Amino acid sequence: MRIDHAQLRALAAVVREGSFERAAQSLNVTASAVSQRIKALEDRVGRLLVKRSSPAVATPEGQVLVQLAEQTALLEHDALHRMGIADEDLPHASIPVAVNHDSLETWFPEAARSFAAQTGTTLDLRLEDQDHTVALLRQGAVLGAVTTLDEPVQGCQIHALGSIRYAATCTPAFHAQHFAKGVNAQSLAQAPVLVFNRKDDLQARFARRLAGEDLPLTAPTWWIPSTRAFVQANLGGLGWTMNPLPLVKRHLEAGRLVLMKQHAWEDVPLYWQHWKGDVQTMSLLTRAVLGASAALVRKKR
Repeated sequence: MRIDHAQLRALAAVVREGSFERAAQSLNVTASAVSQRIKALEDRVGRLLVKRSSPAVATPEGQVLVQLAEQTALLEHDALHRMGIADEDLPHASIPVAVNHDSLETWFPEAARSFAAQTGTTLDLRLEDQDHTVALLRQGAVLGAVTTLDEPVQGCQIHALGSIRYAATCTPAFHAQHFAKGVNAQSLAQAPVLVFNRKDDLQARFARRLAGEDLPLTAPTWWIPSTRAFVQANLGGLGWTMNPLPLVKRHLEAGRLVLMKQHAWEDVPLYWQHWKGDVQTMSLLTRAVLGASAALVRKKR
């Protein structure tokens, strides 16, 4: 069975853009043409490939073909680039990559800058919690991901990057009010805490490590899904939390924030996983990611 490349591109565009209309705009065709191509592809493979929801999402079978489409597009772009040929019929290559919020706010922009200096290819960044970026890789939605998973996803290569250090911080006034008698189960159960979203369990893990494995984090909680706003809320005394050390180091040095106790930090190991295909563009991206990861914490040997 042969699969039509135009149909594959239409499928990938619908899943990437979230709708048939936006996919049509990205491919410079009509929405009807996109719908016809996907219907033809579904008829050919005998499977439903796209859930016509808002946003449109791929079915498990569709995810396999989306990954094939992304890989094929990158291979085509790479081959033509090596030959010095520009094909206006092909959409501009943009590698889909999953990155966690805190990496994007700290070390990953350097990887993007380094990659941009070596190639004309752009990155299509998908933001997700570091414990969940690998799901996008498994689904075929991205070709590379910064993740905490230390086992390679099928068909992927893995590289250890180092660890991002999270410091447990609060303002001096907050510490005097809530932790004057120590950081323990009782004080942690009463002191307000900042949490990024429902997938963020850094604060709960830290609290359990300090006060016992079975301690649930039942304190008053501020839900703040923005890295920068998170730091500002911490500086404003709304609660204690775990912040990426690079974002709060100057505040700690200036005394605007303090560690909740000595060595109050957690090191979260990160890994770079990417599709195994022998593609020069992906090799350049991997080199850029590994270079930028030098800013992360390394284990002393």
